[in-house]
Amino acid sequence: MSTETKKPNLPAIVKDLGLSVKMDSLNALLNTAPPKSWLKEHKGNTYQPIERVKNNLVTIFQDYDWEIKNCCIMANSILVYGTLSITNPITGRVRNLSGVGAWPIQLAKGSKPLEIENIIQDAIQKNAPAAESLALKNAASKLGKLFTDGGSDVEFTGMYSKDVPMDDIKASQS
Repeated sequence: MSTETKKPNLPAIVKDLGLSVKMDSLNALLNTAPPKSWLKEHKGNTYQPIERVKNNLVTIFQDYDWEIKNCCIMANSILVYGTLSITNPITGRVRNLSGVGAWPIQLAKGSKPLEIENIIQDAIQKNAPAAESLALKNAASKLGKLFTDGGSDVEFTGMYSKDVPMDDIKASQS
């Protein structure tokens, strides 16, 4: 007699298999690496422009909210903390994602990093929006690889959409 315990398979134990399959499809999209044509490079760093991130948020979620929670100066950088709110198009659940971004404050040439008295006249005006963009991108990156530079090592494997017969999906919805 075998004492081996049989593990239940996930599709057999979910309430709504059809919903789970749809969520797998959304998660697969969100965890797809962005096309190389979306990415830009600056000083050897690959990044996804904020315009692309905002476009993807609107395209996938139809709308989003971004709220700056705090903005401060730490050492010689501007830090922005904010919350991205999206509504899952499948479940209707609102999800809030925190993000943080920092950008160095431009100082007069030859200044030491903490010589705040040497801030260039319009540095805060230019550098605060850059920090905000990084904070929004940081929050969006938590949705999946699609919102990053593609370098994430997290791989999504859909558990509900693998080889699930349509009859099982229909049965779970009744």
